[in-house]
This record gives sequence, structure tokens and C-alpha cells, in this order.
Amino acid sequence: MISLELMSEENSIDIYSFEKENREYFERSLPPRPAHYFDSEGFKELTRELLREQESHDVYMHLIRDAQGIMVGRINLSVLGKDRKTAELGYRIGENVTNLGYASEAVKLVLDKAFTTYGLHKIIAGTATGNLASQRVLLKNGFTFSKIIENDFQMNNEWIHTAVFEIRNL
Repeated sequence: MISLELMSEENSIDIYSFEKENREYFERSLPPRPAHYFDSEGFKELTRELLREQESHDVYMHLIRDAQGIMVGRINLSVLGKDRKTAELGYRIGENVTNLGYASEAVKLVLDKAFTTYGLHKIIAGTATGNLASQRVLLKNGFTFSKIIENDFQMNNEWIHTAVFEIRNL
């Protein structure tokens, strides 16, 4: 059993530790964070900015905690568009807790919040075309494949294609 907790100034130290601990793991499959992200003062400033965005409902950033209350991942919704009824979903699970079902459970919980609490109508999510585990998480939670964005971004001098999925609250 997991729980989601909105990011706050108090729990941002957990995020900082989680990101530092998993930095190399994440950078194997995701573009790297800017260098100042891992500087404690830089991180504090970024946190303040994110909390301002969260207060204005531009983003909902959640910590994923396991049954013991340990942070095992993050899951975020970034609100898009003029109507503010669509959001992009993103999530990260720590290297030492992959394949335990945390991502699937967190997506299920955040979709419930998105549609019932945050008033969103459509969630989109993108994943590298080679990231089959993440695609399974999305499909398992009712997302449907939408399109491929070719040459979406470059990593390690290689172009990455993105598979886009979506789900609507009808």
C-alpha cells in the first residue's frame, strides 16, 4: 500500500535526497537535471518556484511513500492549455524499488485525484518508445496510445522517439 503526499517545503528534503540518490539511475534514461538542481541552495530556490506553481494550480507534485512512509518515487501533473482541464503526467520510481508495482499504484491514485479533486478532464503521458515497463503502467491504468513523436529529444547523441498516451474522464 502506498500513499501520495503533495510536495511541501517540509518534505522537499526527502525529494532532494531521493533525486541525489537516484541521479545516475535516472540519467541513464532521462535527460539530466540542471547542475544547480543538486546544489542545496539551487534546489531550495527551485522548490520555492515549484511551490508557487503548485499554489496557482499549474502543477501538482506528489511524493510516493511506501507503507512505512519511505519515499519511493515522485508523480507529477503539469496543467496545460488555456482551458486548464488537461495535464501531463510524469513519474519516477527509485532504482532500488523498481518492479514492485509502485508506479502502477501511484498512477491509479493520481488519476483519481486528477479527475475528482483537481477537476481535470484529460491526462497525457509520454514515454520513450523503448520504455516498455512505463508503457505497461499506463495501459494497465486505462491509458490508450495516441501517437509517436519522432526525434522528440536527444540523449547521449541519440534521438529519442516518444510514445504518447492519454486518458479522459468521461
